[in-house]
Order: sequence, then C-alpha cells, then structure tokens
Amino acid sequence: MAFSVNLLTTPAQCDVLLATKQRERTGLVNRLNNLNYQLDNWDDASSAEAELASTQALIAGLTPVVAALADGDDKRRNQNMLNRYETRANNLTGRVENYGVTALLEKELDRDGITSDIVVLDGFIAAVTARKAQL
Repeated sequence: MAFSVNLLTTPAQCDVLLATKQRERTGLVNRLNNLNYQLDNWDDASSAEAELASTQALIAGLTPVVAALADGDDKRRNQNMLNRYETRANNLTGRVENYGVTALLEKELDRDGITSDIVVLDGFIAAVTARKAQL
C-alpha cells in the first residue's frame, strides 16, 4: 500500500504517529489473540440445541396439564416445574445463540478482518519508520 509519508517533515511527527499506531497494533493483536483462544476452545452448540428441543417438548406437554389442574398443591408443583423448564429453555436459547454456527462464522470473520488490519498497520508502521530514517 502507498502511504503519503513524504508529508511528514520531522522525526518528532514520525515518533508521535509511530507511538499511536504501535498502541493500536497492540490492541489489535490482543483482540486477535482473544478471538483465536475463543475459536480454539469453541464449544459446539449442537448438544444445547438437542437439549433445547427436548426442554421445549416438555414445556409443550406440561403447559396444558397445568392449565387443566384445579388450584392446589398439584397445580403449584407442576407450575413450579414448568417455570424451571421455561427458565432452562431461556438459558439454552442464549447458549445456542452465543455458540451456534452463526456466532462461529462471525468470530471467524472478525478474526480475518483483524488479521488484515494488522497487516495494513504493519505496512504503515514500516513506511513511517522508513520516512523517519530518511529525515
């Protein structure tokens, strides 16, 4: 890539720019390392999807039972069980969203974008460093 580094006229300008871009590069490298760690330890959501399906089936089966029961201890126990299943389904839905195929693909896209940004930034830093050496 071509950068207009010839517009830099003093080594001090180069130093300020290099310091800023080095900090930016450090941040990008840290983000890349975090993404790589997440991708290396990715937990497939297929087991969560299966558990979510079975939990939703239990909810679908228990809902009419609770509605048909007369007020009393049985209804209260079944309502509590239904509430636990609904809470479990909500938790599993979040897990499927956070660790599903779409989330994996988005993380991989982020990783590749950050990698490209680092390459461009390295080229910029090299160009500014070369200009500083000329001055």
